[in-house]
Amino acid sequence: MTPTTDRTARPPIETVAELLDELDDRPELAVDADLRVDVDGRTLSVVGYDDMVAVGVPSLPAALSLWRRLPVDPMDAAAVLASVGLTAELRVRGVPVARLGDDATPSSLARRLGLGPVELVPDGVVLAVTRRRG
Repeated sequence: MTPTTDRTARPPIETVAELLDELDDRPELAVDADLRVDVDGRTLSVVGYDDMVAVGVPSLPAALSLWRRLPVDPMDAAAVLASVGLTAELRVRGVPVARLGDDATPSSLARRLGLGPVELVPDGVVLAVTRRRG
């Protein structure tokens, strides 16, 4: 007896390009989350609502540390988020300082700083640095 093969089985997705092709025809995602996550002794908040995922960090150095330790390339993360209609927003003490994904408009300053396809929120950065802890 000869074994049959399942013609519907697909090979595993191995690249971001393949993932984007798979996501292209799917509906946009909506997120509903309210989490607290400990990373390197710092407590981060992750709040999701509709098409926005906000990650709250306690300080600008914590935000930079988190960004540098992303497990994926920022270009890939931005592309995947945009392909499913999501935006990630980084907040320091509740103030938005950066966005990545569907509703982000990448800034040339962020690219020059080596941050990749990020929309920096300059007023937010100033507020995050000067705002007193409450």
